Amino acid sequence: MIDKRDQDGRRQGGLSKLQGVLMAQDNKRSFMKGAAILSASTLIVKLLGLLFSIPLANFVAPEGMSHFYIAYNIFGLFLMLSTAGLPVAVSRMVGTAYAQGRRREADRVFSVAFWLFFLLGLFGCLVMFFGADQIAQWYSSPDSNYAIMALAPTLFFISLESSLRGYFQGRSNMVPTATSQIIEAVTKVIIGVGLAFYIIQNVSEDPDRWAAVGAIVGVSISAALGAMYLLGFKAVQSRRDKKEAWAEEPILTSRKQMLMSLIRFAVPITIGSCFLSLLDTVDGAILLQRLQDGAGLTQEMADWWNGTIGHARKFFDLPGAFVVPISTSLLPILSGAIASKNQRQVDKISSMALRVTLLIGVPSSVGMAIFARPICQLLLYNQPEVAEEAAPLLTMLSLAIAFSGLLFTTNAILQSFGRATRPVIDMAVGGVVKIVLSYVLIGIPQVAAMGSAISTVVSYVVMVVLNVFALRSSLPKMDSVVKTALPLVLASAVMGAVSYGAYWLLTWVVSPRVAVIPAILVAILVYALCAVLFKGVGYEDVAALPKGHTLARLLRMKPEEPARRKAVPPPAKGEELPVKAQAAEGRPLEKTVPSGAASAGRQAPPARKAPSRGRGKYVPRHMR
Repeated sequence: MIDKRDQDGRRQGGLSKLQGVLMAQDNKRSFMKGAAILSASTLIVKLLGLLFSIPLANFVAPEGMSHFYIAYNIFGLFLMLSTAGLPVAVSRMVGTAYAQGRRREADRVFSVAFWLFFLLGLFGCLVMFFGADQIAQWYSSPDSNYAIMALAPTLFFISLESSLRGYFQGRSNMVPTATSQIIEAVTKVIIGVGLAFYIIQNVSEDPDRWAAVGAIVGVSISAALGAMYLLGFKAVQSRRDKKEAWAEEPILTSRKQMLMSLIRFAVPITIGSCFLSLLDTVDGAILLQRLQDGAGLTQEMADWWNGTIGHARKFFDLPGAFVVPISTSLLPILSGAIASKNQRQVDKISSMALRVTLLIGVPSSVGMAIFARPICQLLLYNQPEVAEEAAPLLTMLSLAIAFSGLLFTTNAILQSFGRATRPVIDMAVGGVVKIVLSYVLIGIPQVAAMGSAISTVVSYVVMVVLNVFALRSSLPKMDSVVKTALPLVLASAVMGAVSYGAYWLLTWVVSPRVAVIPAILVAILVYALCAVLFKGVGYEDVAALPKGHTLARLLRMKPEEPARRKAVPPPAKGEELPVKAQAAEGRPLEKTVPSGAASAGRQAPPARKAPSRGRGKYVPRHMR
């Protein structure tokens, strides 16, 4: 007879594998749910953001909007210095602690991070406020000083929000983040646009400059309201947590150790993130300087072009922003999978994140490039000259949309593996490429502002290519980016041809700025059908979405064969485990011995030993 311990071991192994499969499915659903919630909120926020930026762009001259964009560039740099890496570190550490059942320790991580954010945000706010005059002089735009001062309080409030959002995202709860973003967007539109419009109507001396200041005051107030909501939500959450059984569990890590872990993980990410903000800041300064020194434009014309390319960058950010929720939802779940040493789950989550990123980014690049001119005409309806010059800039920038999304996602994956320094190196290389190209190209009068757009595209391509090479060493079984992108590129090409044909026909009936709206709706429908037809998206991807199974049935999609396989219970006495069942359990195929064989004097074959690290199949460092 087969030893009962052997039967129990088999049964326990089958159960553990089944638990692993169920955990993988739960994490996949959790990832998709979190991404869906943040994507939905992002859509609402972006639509509300259009209600904020479009009126400003239409009744404030490009010279005034130049002050607005300068203030935001400086703000972005200070924000990155204060908070860039810490929310990611908090999300990762909280996610890992929850995956390992150390919930009280996760709360201590937040406590340490909150006060660190508080001090950093306050310091950055004071430096930005009192140093506004010097910053504006360095930027070759002294009239931007008041806009910079008005935006300084936002830095403090967003720092507080970042600690809270990192904590909730680590717990895979994206609702507070989504809600706070919507609160900010609504109040920003009401207060910011209201103040700017009032100033334009009632201030006679330099109204464009002061309208930009008024709009930014609205931004600061909205950030304060968002921070207040998150603080209230955390207070309610803390009262609930105190009633849980784990509220009294011991904490094994001291505050000092947590602080050092946060800093150790956050510093490389902060440096890497600062590269992007620093690039925008330096690029803006180079643009204003080189347009005057190299291209021979006046300061007024340089401000005009800075405002115009600022509009193009604003529109460029719209589709790319939908990728950020993917990386935000990805980090805590992937970190938990890595902590659990579940290689199969790590590969699946990473591959899905890249696939979803490309699913959004590729058609966005194609669609934005095709419809750049009518989009600019639609959004800049009161500024036809600005729309005409912004359109070719947007066409060029649109080529970088897919690469921008891939950069965020690949950065998040590398950070989940603890390889936070690699994105820093890759972005540094891309940053050098961008600065050199911008300096050379902008100084050429025939190129001028277009040089900034060209350098942006090239730098993103360089950074993504370097990141993808780095990923191959950590995830050798991850789906190929090129192979994943090919059917989506084909689907996007068909989408572009059909939607532009529809747009051309509609222009015979309505104006181009109106025709672009139904054309975009046609593009979305055609792309969705082509992505399924060309197998750019699979059954599991659709099923992971809310109501995904229903949607998959409507699209007549069928689950892949491995998805239908179920764990098979251990064989009864005298039975053999079928070959297919062995494969379903993930066991190596081997001949089984009937239980009766033992009575004939034969023993069951011994269990195979796992291959050593140095031989056979490659095992990444984090899984050893």
